[in-house]
Amino acid sequence: MAAVSSSDSDGCGAQSNEANSKWLDAHYDPMANIHTFSACLALADLHGDGEYKLVVGDLGPGGQQPRLKVLKGPLVMTKSPLPALPAAAATFFMEPHEPRTPALALASGPCVYVYKNLRPYFKFSLPQLPPNPLEQDLWNQAKEVNNMGVENQKAKMAASG
Repeated sequence: MAAVSSSDSDGCGAQSNEANSKWLDAHYDPMANIHTFSACLALADLHGDGEYKLVVGDLGPGGQQPRLKVLKGPLVMTKSPLPALPAAAATFFMEPHEPRTPALALASGPCVYVYKNLRPYFKFSLPQLPPNPLEQDLWNQAKEVNNMGVENQKAKMAASG
């Protein structure tokens, strides 16, 4: 796969390949239908067979229908629904003995789900804590500012219309 530097994009320079470049070209595929953040990505040998797969905590289009997706190359191998939007994904080893297959931890909503062999293994539920009073006050102030902006927009529309 050839990479073209910004100076080569005008057609005046020669193309260089990735082996000669210190930069990697990011893959962009709008048809892949993956909506996620970098914290929700993990690359792991999930079955201990030497084949690494990309694990994605997918938000879904518009934050609807969150899913756990496992990709091998460009193909989606599995899709599993998630109860809430994912926040992070990480792999880790639970056992010291062979064969060492990693478990997957996925933070979603108020829980951390642990998967072994891509099957639900354990669920850690985080306790609900009362909001910090200072943070709650800041959120209330932001809501008031937003409401004032909405009221100002309504008044401007009424005056112009």
